[in-house]
Amino acid sequence: MTKLDLVNQYEDFILNNLPEWNYSDAEENPQVLSQKNLFVRAISLIDKTQSTEVQLKHLGRLVAELVPDNHIEIFDDKNRQLVPKNEPKYSTLAHNLAYWSDEKLKSEKLLEVKHYKISGAPQWMLATKHSGKSVIGIVAIPSFSGDALKQAQTRKQFVEDFFAAKQNQSWQSLIFDFRGNQGGDAELIKEIGERMWGKSLKYADYFEYITPKAQSPEQAQIISAQAYRRPETPQYISSAQDKFSGRIYVLQDRWCASASEWAIYMLSQMDNTTTIGEPTSGCFAGGACIRVPFEVGYLKIGTEYRRRSRAGSSINEKEGQFADIKVSSAQAYETALKEIAQSQLNGISRLSQSKLSR
Repeated sequence: MTKLDLVNQYEDFILNNLPEWNYSDAEENPQVLSQKNLFVRAISLIDKTQSTEVQLKHLGRLVAELVPDNHIEIFDDKNRQLVPKNEPKYSTLAHNLAYWSDEKLKSEKLLEVKHYKISGAPQWMLATKHSGKSVIGIVAIPSFSGDALKQAQTRKQFVEDFFAAKQNQSWQSLIFDFRGNQGGDAELIKEIGERMWGKSLKYADYFEYITPKAQSPEQAQIISAQAYRRPETPQYISSAQDKFSGRIYVLQDRWCASASEWAIYMLSQMDNTTTIGEPTSGCFAGGACIRVPFEVGYLKIGTEYRRRSRAGSSINEKEGQFADIKVSSAQAYETALKEIAQSQLNGISRLSQSKLSR
């Protein structure tokens, strides 16, 4: 097998398996055809005399530039990632409230603070903040990663404590802080959201499982072992005590990817939600990933196509979800507090006008 054959194998697998290019009516989309043709032309220009490593690095750059899927990754035999990511200039740890020190939490007057140790991932946090006459619930989740089954009891306790705090502390507004969250499993946000709203929250406008097409018996065996189909989760039952009619503010940034984008998308379906911060990373189109081996290296690629929109506009891969209130990640929390304060003033003003008109 020549070096070119190896690159062409990656090319062929991506062309025939990428969810964005292989959903049921993809062939009818002229944009898909244009993207594929551009990718094929670019691959044909890779210098065949270069080493395998150099060729794969070149391939990785082309994938990052031309393939409309932020889940796809190429690794060499030393497990080095060859698809460069456009990452924000600040750390994932920079801004989420869950990383605040005890001293800072106290200085910001966050009360009833509870941390939850999630195995293999940053801790989650629940808290209550009194700001003027407003009582604000704080939910900080900097990562959804880790084995959800192993975390099941902690996640269950987190949801139970969330609804207990909402009731006991009489939250009037809610802030969800997802800044820095690169994904994992956000099913508990579906439960929290549906119980608060009393309606079903969509995972996507449309999604479709793409049956992977193997190139070899080894690939077929691994795909069979790793293939994943998302189970349909029924709507969570909502009680009168679960309902929440206050304003909800969601803090997001460029690190938000995959499952955290799902969480933001679901909460945004609720009438009382405002998103604040930067556009998300745009990493949702090709989820349910598998790892496919080649003679040199392996490919991580999704098996599920997803289509989403908001307010009539498509949410595009690599563009992400734009916030309702556009500010930097560092300013998102303070902006939410200002919005809550302004909302309270507006409510007082409306009440005063109502009294005067009597």
